[in-house]
Amino acid sequence: MRNIIRIGTRGSKLALYQAYRVKDELVPKFPEKQFEIVVIKTKGDKILDVPLSKIGDKGLFTKELEVAMFNDEIDMAVHSLKDLPTIFPEGTKLGAVLERGTVNDALVSKDHLKLSELTSEHTIATSSLRRKAQLLRLNPDFNIVEIRGNVNTRIRKMNEGYCDAMIMAGAGLQRLEMDEAITEILDPETMIPACGQGAIAIEIKDNNPEIEAIIAQINHRETMITSSAERVFLNTLEGGCQIPVGSTCKVEGDQVTITGFVASIDGSQFLKETVSGPVEEANEMARNLANKLFNAGGKEILDAIRTENLPVANTALPLKDKVIISTRPADIHDDLPDLLKKAGASVVSLPMIRIEQTQLTAAEEKSLQNLDQFQWVIFTSKNGVVSFFKQMIEILGNTTLPTDLKIAVIGKNTAAELDYYGYAPYFTANENTSDGLLKELQEKHHLQDQNILLALGNLAGDKLETELSQANSVTRINTYQTVKPSGADPKILDAISNDNYDLIVFTSPSTFHNFCHFYGTENISKVKMASIGEVTSEAIRQGGAEPLLTAESSNAEGLYKAIIDYYQTK
Repeated sequence: MRNIIRIGTRGSKLALYQAYRVKDELVPKFPEKQFEIVVIKTKGDKILDVPLSKIGDKGLFTKELEVAMFNDEIDMAVHSLKDLPTIFPEGTKLGAVLERGTVNDALVSKDHLKLSELTSEHTIATSSLRRKAQLLRLNPDFNIVEIRGNVNTRIRKMNEGYCDAMIMAGAGLQRLEMDEAITEILDPETMIPACGQGAIAIEIKDNNPEIEAIIAQINHRETMITSSAERVFLNTLEGGCQIPVGSTCKVEGDQVTITGFVASIDGSQFLKETVSGPVEEANEMARNLANKLFNAGGKEILDAIRTENLPVANTALPLKDKVIISTRPADIHDDLPDLLKKAGASVVSLPMIRIEQTQLTAAEEKSLQNLDQFQWVIFTSKNGVVSFFKQMIEILGNTTLPTDLKIAVIGKNTAAELDYYGYAPYFTANENTSDGLLKELQEKHHLQDQNILLALGNLAGDKLETELSQANSVTRINTYQTVKPSGADPKILDAISNDNYDLIVFTSPSTFHNFCHFYGTENISKVKMASIGEVTSEAIRQGGAEPLLTAESSNAEGLYKAIIDYYQTK
């Protein structure tokens, strides 16, 4: 019998709330065991600039958690039930659900306008085709736009003028104690919820009776009945979160009532039915209801939507058949491989650095425990943001920053990583260097007599600390460290020696130096290299080589653009 039980979750505020809710219910029932929260980032967290209907379906926010379970990194995964596929990957299953929260959708609006008061002059934001279809059914002239990001981010975008109102899950807002943001809880007669909405699910491996027995102690029977029936309805229609399908189920005594709908995206076709019967027949009733709607025109509606969402083949692939070697760690936070693959390249991973979370000193832990003593915190990389918040979770049990703490970051990618945790930078430097950050920050904010926290990596230079310390009190914590990998794939090194590649990409001086350690320096001048910026290029030159290209903007997008330009002008 194990004593430490690992609970896997995404890292957003809402996901962490759900994971800690599971932990809080388990602890009193199993006081002899230790429950740990483990944060895993998912593909859905990474892609924030593309409509959900265009990038995937159920599983977008769950796959990496399932991989972590199979790799024995976690013992269970906590999800919003509505994000889970109706058919689990082989080897996993739904182990339990907690008592359901509010199933209804909620309207959030800038001027507290109710849904009945919104007109075609107002912009309504939602990432859900289900909500869009029902809104357009109410008013075909509604102006509806896509919105992505977590709850805090969406509300910030609305307040900045992106939209006038949003439709969101009521349970999420309530769990984040943001009831004051809710203008109106929408009646299911007006807005039928997503299948499983409001339920917290625990996914487990199906060959783990010990974990199954543990979570069975917190399973809520009625929620399991209602949410299971809704998921049967969805599964029968072969629907996902990006199909205009919804259902709601309610138990009263020994009877259950299920309402379901299927609609076209523009709401012009809308099929809805309600059935009631014995609780023990809930799943069968849900299946029959789905088949009835499917045969009454639902098939044609769904076929048309799926055809519309099929990806369009891209015949113009500027990197077709190019073999590009990436020296970055194989990490979900890295956008470059996906960009290169979309352009037709074959990307080979040869990691030349490994990112590890550091063990903070007692003084560094004290800084995290007393964040209210700082006026500013500065991040220079995505890794710094990720490691900082993981340290907060381990030390404080949450990711809550003081409300008056100003955040400065280098580059839009670091800002996007910060956005994942529900925060917006007070200042974003356009230049992706410490020099650029210092120059722009001082020009705009003239920092003086401020308490500043720097959240950096172990290889970051001391320029920020030195320069800012001249007029401020500066504390530095190294939240992560960059280390050399234990080895390099000899087959890839041989491919480089035999010129069976097109380009090798270096994204920092350390990736180049570590490559030289494994490859040697005798023929280094013959290696075809791409560099992310001048700092890395200078390290390459000092090592006796010359990069074929150097990105003007020191980020994944800048490097991608430089590679495209190089081959298009070659």
